[in-house]
Amino acid sequence: MKLMSCDILIVGSGLTGLVAGYSLSLLGFKIILAEQKKILNNKINLNPDTRTTAIAEGSKVFLDHIGLWKKISLFAEPIKNINVIDRLEKNKIEFSNNFRNHNLGYIVKNSKFFLILKNILLKKNNVIFIDSIKLNRINYTTNRVEGYFNNLKIDADLIIAADGKISAIRKMLKTPLFKKRYKENALVINFTHTKNHNNCAFEFFYKNGPLAILPMQNIYNNYQSSLIWSNQPNFLNSLIKSKNEIIKKILYEKIGSTVGSINKILSKQVFPLSSHINSKFYEKKILYVGDAAHSVHPIAGQGWNLGLRDIKNLYHLSKDSKNLGLTIGSKKFCIAYNENCYYDSFRLYQVTDKLNGIFKKNNYFINSSRAIGFNIIQRSKRLKKFITNFAMGF
Repeated sequence: MKLMSCDILIVGSGLTGLVAGYSLSLLGFKIILAEQKKILNNKINLNPDTRTTAIAEGSKVFLDHIGLWKKISLFAEPIKNINVIDRLEKNKIEFSNNFRNHNLGYIVKNSKFFLILKNILLKKNNVIFIDSIKLNRINYTTNRVEGYFNNLKIDADLIIAADGKISAIRKMLKTPLFKKRYKENALVINFTHTKNHNNCAFEFFYKNGPLAILPMQNIYNNYQSSLIWSNQPNFLNSLIKSKNEIIKKILYEKIGSTVGSINKILSKQVFPLSSHINSKFYEKKILYVGDAAHSVHPIAGQGWNLGLRDIKNLYHLSKDSKNLGLTIGSKKFCIAYNENCYYDSFRLYQVTDKLNGIFKKNNYFINSSRAIGFNIIQRSKRLKKFITNFAMGF
């Protein structure tokens, strides 16, 4: 069996795992990224994920701090305004940015984001990227933790579990979690359209689930947006199999002339929706980040930003520990990470779940109450500023 050693072993190379690896490499740690899928030898980006990532302004500030934003910004479309509509056009809240030289957020294609991160990490001397290997078990020695793969053992001071919602490490270590399965799926469609989106995002709330339109960069001189629609699984599974002309007509019934006519549907995918939160974000010498620790309903578009806040906390904790000459991965280190991250995650887990429930309710009293609430918020600069700052991550 081949033996390798590092300071930090990161299992999983999704966007969260890659950003974690990059940020910690800046502190001089020797990093090994281990990925089960084959992703390294492709000369072009073969990532089939057509979804987009919504990057909040607060997340952008951290990405800029660690030197990533200048690479990502070339492919990021800013969100300058957000219009939230509940059932009827008159029940609308218009959000705009309160800070000069800032935006409400940015939209980046997952596949483009992934390729940027992968290429940067492959050039770093203190990062080793290994794909096509599966973690089989974890073992502890006196001061280290060991990950056993097929014909490889990697020992480290710390293992970071970045292996997604169905985390193999979480299952291996039997870390308890709270989970909720929603009776809905999410349809993701990227499409071109006739009307300039003017960097405005829309979110419509219907009784079967929210529908969001996010502005994307123009493609082939055509305006482009991404649509995410939560609805009943049977309906969406049937819809995605329909001809594109039928899909266009159904979508037009929901979004009207918001972005004009839909010219071309570029991609379409359906994903199941669920949320979860681990009972804690650590085990002995192991930390959970991103979807391995938590996932939330996409109603607020904050899932990835929550994972990035995990990385931000981990980065600053690791930096402080190294400056003080302390070893990362100690019990004190892992508990401190958990205390820095858990409340923020639990709060958003609860907020998004309750918001989804409130907006799906459909009776006269609830609809009237929401309409009154929308009217109050629309008229109140203070309330709008508070909500906007929360969404921006400030």
